Amino acid sequence: MRRLLAALGLIGLLSPASAADLPLLRGSETFVPAFPAYPRWEGFYFGGQLSYGNFNADFSGASQPLFAVPLRALVFENEVHPENIPLLGAAERGAGGVGGFVGYNWQFEQAIIGLEFNYIHSDFNAGAPDFPIARQIRLSNGTVVQFTLDASATMRLTDIGELRARFGYAAGAFMPYATIGLASGRADVAALVSCVCIQLTPNKTPPPQFDPTQTVDFSFTNSTGKSSAYIWGYSGGGGLEWALTPNIFARADYEYIQWSSISQIHSHLNIAHLGLGLRF
Repeated sequence: MRRLLAALGLIGLLSPASAADLPLLRGSETFVPAFPAYPRWEGFYFGGQLSYGNFNADFSGASQPLFAVPLRALVFENEVHPENIPLLGAAERGAGGVGGFVGYNWQFEQAIIGLEFNYIHSDFNAGAPDFPIARQIRLSNGTVVQFTLDASATMRLTDIGELRARFGYAAGAFMPYATIGLASGRADVAALVSCVCIQLTPNKTPPPQFDPTQTVDFSFTNSTGKSSAYIWGYSGGGGLEWALTPNIFARADYEYIQWSSISQIHSHLNIAHLGLGLRF
């Protein structure tokens, strides 16, 4: 008992300064939580880019109105429907391009939401494959029509602008993102059809087989074209940005653009971009 009292007395004699000099017991430090630090992607940015894409144009409907209108009053049109004969097919062409982008990012911890304008100048020039047809057919009124149908069409897409929203995720020096947007393009289109069509009336007492006095030639050519016409579409895609420095970044992305039809030509574009940008 005496030894215990002596030990307690020695502890009580320690000064506050001496007690402060004693090491803290393990695990007794005060824990102060720190706020998470996220890489900075917010702000205004701009840059330049190189692109390469595949342009696909379906010309199968381009010849329809060019045949239907001139033939609309004839039995030949009502029974044969030459506008529905597939004279043109689809074509795919690849081309490179150069352009730029400008936009702004809003950051919510690791979530990124951005709005961007994107521009590409290129030269996608597609020509329709041609499948002419020649036939002889007897109509319900007893006449015979010999006809040869042919067509051609082209579409050229040169300038593409987009307004697109971006949805990204901050992951260190990288930011993967998805895009969705509206697109506008400047296009030149042209289509031409020709009908070498002769109506023959069978002779009741051959020869000859047909009455030459009843021959009717209703051959014609018809065309349409538009220069620097604007087409509209929607786009979707995704990509990845890489922060090379706090303000300089590289990016790579891909997108699909579905265009509105023009002169009965339906088209879409698959395009990839490589870019370098500066963020403020």
